[in-house]
Amino acid sequence: MMANESTMDKMHQMRLSVMARAYREQEEVPGVSEMGFDERLAMIVDAEWDARRVNKRIRLLRQAGFPEPDANVDDVRYDDDRKLDRAQILELSNCGWIRSHRNVLVTGASGAGKTWISNALGVAACNAFFTVRYTRLPELLDELTVFKDEEWLKQRKKYIKCDLLIIDDWLLEKVKSNEAREIMEVIEARDRTGSLILCSQFAPSAWHAKLGNGAIADAVIDRIVYKSYTIHIEGEESMRKRMGGIR
Repeated sequence: MMANESTMDKMHQMRLSVMARAYREQEEVPGVSEMGFDERLAMIVDAEWDARRVNKRIRLLRQAGFPEPDANVDDVRYDDDRKLDRAQILELSNCGWIRSHRNVLVTGASGAGKTWISNALGVAACNAFFTVRYTRLPELLDELTVFKDEEWLKQRKKYIKCDLLIIDDWLLEKVKSNEAREIMEVIEARDRTGSLILCSQFAPSAWHAKLGNGAIADAVIDRIVYKSYTIHIEGEESMRKRMGGIR
């Protein structure tokens, strides 16, 4: 059965090019003439569905802004000295914690591979069709501690509306009072609607002083820590020195 050219043209005009191609390709499928209408239609719709999911995943990965876009939980290195819990990381890669609006804290020394693991979990989230944003805390503060115009509102929305926000270089040094307030606003806005991954060289016990030792520090820590999973990466050797280049 030959594909109807008029139908093909209409599909292209409606931006259903994958369906149009699948419709055309059915001419070469053995036994297609014996297939029922529903079976043939299902094949065409499945082709469009699969293509859109692939395109959505690519778009989510691009929008996330990962510095390590090829990171994958299957490639995590479980060297004995790192003391990583394989079962925990595999469980987190299923993204149930994002659906429950919980957080992940990734701690360890500089060069331990915190960014890579956070990105691997972020890629897993994109594969599950969650929206993800990666940023470094200094960059976030640079964008939000400025004059509050329309651009400021746009940037703030970017950090609040995504399903998962990854903040790297979390509290490397003490922040200013206005910066602590902006951190509080973002954390508060996301508290019941989204998840966080925070990558820090310091354990939560050291965050209070870096946030100013006041009520804002109490509020930020309370909203983050008590519903978070922790991944602590040990080991004295930097990931840059480990063999193979896989974290």
